[in-house]
Amino acid sequence: MEKPKVSSTERLPFWQPLTVRNFRLLYIGESVSLIGDQFYLVALPWLTILLTQSRISLGTVLMAAAIPRAFLMLVGGVVSDRLSPRLVMLVSNALRVVLTVLLTALVIFQATQVWHLYLFAICFGIVDGFFIPAAKSIIPTLVAKEQLGASNILSQGTTQLILLIGPALGGLLIATVGIETALAIDAASFIFTTVTLLLMKSSPKQSALTTKDIALTDELKEVFESSIKKPIPTSNGVSFIAGVREGLNYAWHNSALRIVLLILTALNFFFLGPLEVGTTSLAYSRFPGGAVALGIIRSAWGAGGLIGALTPGILRRHPRLGVLMLSLASIQGVGIILLGFLPNIILACVTIAVLGFCSGFLTVEGITWIQRRTSPEILGRVMSLVMLSSYGIAPFSYAVAGLLADVNITILFSAAGGIMLMMAALLATKSSVRTID
Repeated sequence: MEKPKVSSTERLPFWQPLTVRNFRLLYIGESVSLIGDQFYLVALPWLTILLTQSRISLGTVLMAAAIPRAFLMLVGGVVSDRLSPRLVMLVSNALRVVLTVLLTALVIFQATQVWHLYLFAICFGIVDGFFIPAAKSIIPTLVAKEQLGASNILSQGTTQLILLIGPALGGLLIATVGIETALAIDAASFIFTTVTLLLMKSSPKQSALTTKDIALTDELKEVFESSIKKPIPTSNGVSFIAGVREGLNYAWHNSALRIVLLILTALNFFFLGPLEVGTTSLAYSRFPGGAVALGIIRSAWGAGGLIGALTPGILRRHPRLGVLMLSLASIQGVGIILLGFLPNIILACVTIAVLGFCSGFLTVEGITWIQRRTSPEILGRVMSLVMLSSYGIAPFSYAVAGLLADVNITILFSAAGGIMLMMAALLATKSSVRTID
């Protein structure tokens, strides 16, 4: 099925990519899967803290998933480039079904032990290492280049809408009928999205290019080829290490991409752990409601993220990416500090919503920026690097956050937010950062 031809000057409504059959199937399947994921993402931390009553254990279980995910992300990008994102997603979803069903059975028979949580976290991390780069690189193979912005707005907007509803439903479900029901729904969602992937038809990888597209493609290929003295074709005979090296060399020799990845990695270290470990700790020890409170907090994140993801679609002029990153990082730094001092869940949810807005806005702008500026033959590997900037740093962020949260939650939030503010102020003095467009 051919990708549609769209005028490069035409402003597309965010729903327009749904007219493409393959994208529509992807969108429906991944939306259902994401709903199930929200139940799992509330269930696993809550199950961990119920079994251990330890924030350090919570941090290390999250770290157990994040380490293999980070190490395999680059390999997953190579596999996605060489095979196809759709095939990688299919196999990953099949494995997720098996893992989720097994974990559900353990909970139903009340046989869950702490080491089970670590084992399942590791297995899910391994699968995610292949799935995430594929999921992030499949959209450009389904729609025309001019539809990328609308596609990302629609995908990210739906993600944030689900984040608004899903965690609260998950928390309520866990509190009323149990963790096993939440996990069973997640398994069913993986089965559904596997079916939608099977229904997708093969499509050509290239659509008709405008003169501007051809010029940009030539420029990207020049960067790609000049970044490697002896370019290595992406054939099955080439080692994974060589393929990974190609992706690293490409990103390193593209100065704007290199700066963006380094900044995101640094900021994510001080944001991901405090957000994940810190909010679970707040729900457990400061706010009433337990799992329901945790679900409400995460839904507040989704509400802000939804507005943030839709905002790029209504802007007539888009800010430079460098200025946008620094501005949003500053707002997030202030918000993280405030979380350590807020006395009730209402104020915490408002703050979390602002943090979610910043994240949703930057995700849409950043992903679209990268997809448009990356040579198609290496997009899977570059997207794996983008994901690595968050998932790769997450294990260390979770570990440090778990240690600090066990001492004092306020210290955790204050230290993380303060460092984010200092970093943003320092980077604002660098013209190479401010001028990224």
